[in-house]
Amino acid sequence: MEEKELTYEAAMNRLEKLAREMENGDIAIDQVAAKLKEAQQLLQFCKDKLTKADEEVQKLLEE
Repeated sequence: MEEKELTYEAAMNRLEKLAREMENGDIAIDQVAAKLKEAQQLLQFCKDKLTKADEEVQKLLEE
């Protein structure tokens, strides 16, 4: 999924799916590193979205 098309909700859904797969042991050992990297990227994407939203809210409250 390209970042331009990715929404916060879609990223969170994917993170939840990855977490379930890891908890259940559904990820092949050969895929663990790639899945962890994907999870890290999704976490950073979500963090950036939340930070941006917080900044926008703070700006609006200051006006």
